[in-house]
Amino acid sequence: MSQSTSVADKVSEFIRRPWCSVVAITLLIVSFISNLVFLYHHCPFDLSEDESHYWLWSQHMAWGYYSKGPGIAAIIYVATHIGRMFGAPLASMPVIRTPAVIFSLLSGVATWFLARRMFRDDRAGLMAILLSAGAPVFAVGSLIMTIDSPMYLCWAWAVVCLWMAVEPRPNGELPQGKAPAGWLYLSGVLFGLGILAKPVLLFLPPSALIAAMMNPYLRRRLATWNSLGAVLVGLAMQIPTLIWNAQHHWIMFLHIGGEGGLESRSGLLAHLEQLPAHVGLYIGSQAGILAGILFGLLVAAIWQVIVRLRRSHDEIEKVRWAFLIGLTLPIFGFYFILSLWTKIEPNWPAAGYFTGIVLLAGVATHWFNDPGKLQKAWRFWIIAAVVWGFSLTVLAENVQRLYSWAATWEHNGIPFPRWDPAARLHGMKLRADAIEKVRMSMWKGKGPKPMVISNRWDVASSLDFYIPDHPFVFCIGQICGGRQSQYDLWPGIDQKTKSGRLRYAGRDAVLTGSFSGPIFNHVIRPAFKKVSPMMHIPLYYHHVLFKTLNVWKCYGFKGFDEKAAQRF
Repeated sequence: MSQSTSVADKVSEFIRRPWCSVVAITLLIVSFISNLVFLYHHCPFDLSEDESHYWLWSQHMAWGYYSKGPGIAAIIYVATHIGRMFGAPLASMPVIRTPAVIFSLLSGVATWFLARRMFRDDRAGLMAILLSAGAPVFAVGSLIMTIDSPMYLCWAWAVVCLWMAVEPRPNGELPQGKAPAGWLYLSGVLFGLGILAKPVLLFLPPSALIAAMMNPYLRRRLATWNSLGAVLVGLAMQIPTLIWNAQHHWIMFLHIGGEGGLESRSGLLAHLEQLPAHVGLYIGSQAGILAGILFGLLVAAIWQVIVRLRRSHDEIEKVRWAFLIGLTLPIFGFYFILSLWTKIEPNWPAAGYFTGIVLLAGVATHWFNDPGKLQKAWRFWIIAAVVWGFSLTVLAENVQRLYSWAATWEHNGIPFPRWDPAARLHGMKLRADAIEKVRMSMWKGKGPKPMVISNRWDVASSLDFYIPDHPFVFCIGQICGGRQSQYDLWPGIDQKTKSGRLRYAGRDAVLTGSFSGPIFNHVIRPAFKKVSPMMHIPLYYHHVLFKTLNVWKCYGFKGFDEKAAQRF
């Protein structure tokens, strides 16, 4: 028997374990249902400030926003309007987060499908689902409605379509022709939709190109005008957003450049001094969102695959590994290089974990079932990674139950919220209730209610969501010398009527935030007839001091002198 025949026989043999597929699909369905029950019945997490900001975007639909495309706003807009059809209020936390649960289910199906199909093994599909359950980053993405959820879904299914376009035949043969146009163009549509949510999908074509450069078969299959056409279809879907950006001085591109450190005014020496911290933070944060053990297994699997790519004589295996490495490492490599210059947020390279988990599932399935000397060790670490990661997720989702012991911790000088991994998802409603109480104390029941003002876009959005009548909360960050935000594209507190009069002249306001002495004395105070002394309002979460608000009662708005802030 020739070597090619033996390889074909090996590849055409699909390892059937029907129970593995049943368990995998059951786990996905159970996770979907439990996430919905968690959201609608006992979710302790307030809507995060980012989610509140995106919800506010959905109330002001446009083809673009300060930092992102219209994808996330459109999703929340549809979700909230469907929710209202069933009697839910416009500002409903579970309704806003329901798309994240749905997207998580669909992303999980993509993970199971690709792992099972690539490795022709039902066990690999189940392994991919189990490993995903041990990754806290996926648990967060299944409950929190941010741009990462739709981005990851589009990336996952775009990659699946790419594999369907290039995969070998079931009998192990490598097709000689070009990749089918249908799968390529479907991948291009998903590529375009993903960019509307988060521009990280722009990594997809270069990653596919790198995979093609690594393997002659992939290169031959993808070297077609249809590949270019698919990319152009995805880019053409961005035309309305590009037009919007052109009308708004390319603000989204300037923001992304600023996030990437392109606008940094620090000198080279300062960047070199921060380099170890930035690189360490990048690597540490990636290990953290995979709960440590899983990250170590992924690194070991990638290393083993790279070695096998160089040594293997199995052409089918080389195609598979080149595809997975090409669509995993480039995105992590880019952000590693960027970390040499600036700080990287943990979620930025999240798309790479889709093929990363599939790759690990293939290798881990071999480790788990290999009768070699290291089988027991690999089994132990795989099980430990899943159990440890899942346990951390359960703890994070129920950490509020530990607050009954937090008072003792505080007496010992340990501020508990600092050790709460979900601390950023608590306290938003408490803060809004405190502001509303001050607001009502100023209002005498006649005339318009006092305005609400903050110096931060995220705080303003959260207050807008949680204050009962959802007033438009004004953000004066740029007026006070801070960064620009989406609020600067909307009519602000200094807007005027057609006759040229200040629209909100004479209105009272509740102000919250942190301000330097010069800014407060020369920008804030002159904008009102009277400003009361600052109040410190403590916020207690489960009887634990969570944060303290700085609040001022302001009377008789006169208008801000924006030029005054530039002097400080």
